[in-house]
Amino acid sequence: MTSRKTPASVTPTCPEHGLCVWQEGDERLCALEYLNRFVAPRRVEQLVRRGRHLFLVFDSGEKLECCCEHCGESHGDDPGFTEDIKEISLGRRALRFRLEGDGGHLVVWFARGDHLHLHRNSLLRFRPPRPRRSIRPTHTPTEEKEKTG
Repeated sequence: MTSRKTPASVTPTCPEHGLCVWQEGDERLCALEYLNRFVAPRRVEQLVRRGRHLFLVFDSGEKLECCCEHCGESHGDDPGFTEDIKEISLGRRALRFRLEGDGGHLVVWFARGDHLHLHRNSLLRFRPPRPRRSIRPTHTPTEEKEKTG
């Protein structure tokens, strides 16, 4: 007997772009729709390198991995790759995100008409930031602690 995935265990995908879909409030959005809705026109605040991975970090907190247009890998350990991305993006506003070409490469359009070509893997690896929670636990000292203290 072969096991089959049930519809509940299958990750939903966007029919238009073929990307994973997340629930954002009352809407279901794929990575491309999320970036265009919530990240554009945010400013690239910094470039962050984690091992061999290089990320654009927007002033809204989202991180987009910079995957090479040709091979699909992030080359944060390559100074030339990092410098090229820094020159185009750092401190600039990302106005629009689009999938273009046969391979569906991601193009990030910045203010003043400059753009950055990234591999589709940048979208496949993108995840919206998790909401941060803050908890202040309440603590009431027990009677025994009060007697000894």
